[in-house]
Amino acid sequence: MSETSQLCPKCDGDGYQVYKDGAVAVAARCTCQTTCPVCQGSGFDVKKDAEGQRVAFRCRCRGLDGRIDLFNNANIPAKFANKHIDDIETGGNPSMRAMKQRFLAYRDSYQRGQAGFVLWGLPGVGKTHLLCGLLSWLTLERGISCRYVDFMQLLFDLKQGYSEGRWESDTVVPLLNADVLVIDELGKGRNSEWELAVLDELISHRYNSEKTLHGTSNYPPTTQKGAQAQGPFMEGGIRAPTTLSDRLGDRIYSRINEMCHVLEARGEDYRQGKNKAGRPHSGLKS
Repeated sequence: MSETSQLCPKCDGDGYQVYKDGAVAVAARCTCQTTCPVCQGSGFDVKKDAEGQRVAFRCRCRGLDGRIDLFNNANIPAKFANKHIDDIETGGNPSMRAMKQRFLAYRDSYQRGQAGFVLWGLPGVGKTHLLCGLLSWLTLERGISCRYVDFMQLLFDLKQGYSEGRWESDTVVPLLNADVLVIDELGKGRNSEWELAVLDELISHRYNSEKTLHGTSNYPPTTQKGAQAQGPFMEGGIRAPTTLSDRLGDRIYSRINEMCHVLEARGEDYRQGKNKAGRPHSGLKS
């Protein structure tokens, strides 16, 4: 901010506002940006350096429309409009406190092609909140192309596209080209041959092009030592696969494991308020 400018009370000086539009979050220029209140349209923000000398820096309003377009193309769910990593209150949960700090450091230092995260854990502990907050920052503050997709919604869109005669590429190509992709609900669904083929195409393309992948899952990555078998029974009394590696298969899981840090998100289901074990609420909203 320049010496004489004041922060806009609507956007707090960001230059944009985020709101819900149907199922997705969208951004638009704030009304204060008719003429930028920071640089007054000059494109430069004058500040004093450590020695008290006036120095002109490129104003953050430059490139604003491009960053807004990146956010609007990211397909972030409306539920996570204006959700940020900074918002997360971890309370007395040291695991979540450490993860929040890790994400804050990651968003500021991220470089294209950097390894991503797959967050696994119980529903409602804040996995999607963290990753959508990351996408919001990377698009609006860093100007990096990102995309969010719920895996089950992707399958639905592909099936609908087939019935309407639309090309599969219309749905898939934006997911392949984005610098950062978040796939929500990995392992969910029937995991049919076709479903796994769709996922394999996404993972393999991003693996070969060295593009960042993030994901979430309710399934543990592999069987935990001493854990009891859980999950529904299939025909013949065999339990359904209950680990991410089993549900996705060796090939897909191996590539995900190479591209991402697989981390457990521990905490209480915010939607339930209190979990069955009676542990204190972590304050992490999802």
